[in-house]
Amino acid sequence: MARLIYVPVVHSIAEMGSAAEAYQAAFAARYGERKLAERSTEFDAIWRAIGEGIRSLRLDLKRVNLYQDSLPICGQERTLVHEIASRGSRNHQLLEALAASGASLVGTELPSLLLDEYRLIQSPERTDAQAAALLYARGHFIAGRIDETLSEGTTGILFIGALHHVAEFLPKRISVEYLAVRKS
Repeated sequence: MARLIYVPVVHSIAEMGSAAEAYQAAFAARYGERKLAERSTEFDAIWRAIGEGIRSLRLDLKRVNLYQDSLPICGQERTLVHEIASRGSRNHQLLEALAASGASLVGTELPSLLLDEYRLIQSPERTDAQAAALLYARGHFIAGRIDETLSEGTTGILFIGALHHVAEFLPKRISVEYLAVRKS
């Protein structure tokens, strides 16, 4: 049997790419700079707890595959993770640290579905039904990707946005566990 550690995440500003500056300005304008700083501190605490939770599992990282929400299958996964980690993403900094310790970083998403998501977000005609259908398609693809790359006797760690439903599409041969953490 294979094992998958499911880590639900909330995306940070550092992961928003070119939209980060506008989002940060809009958030600060609406809630204030203090609330923006508090949110950043909360994200740091959450990611510290996630890192500690993963370390407490004492996994043999040479037998671990890392799967990341929005990480396309492209042959440049390490470069993409490094770029986002350099912008301050605690999620991607953790991915880099785990990969440096022997875990395998695996491209997780179909690039065309990510492009569809980007286009849908930009569209003024976006509907909830379209967004739900795309989220479903992405979840189904991610589950298939995990199934094809996670071999028996190995462990995967999936860092995935809280709105995604991937576990329901996984085959029975993959045991799913949710990482429970408490921020301190």
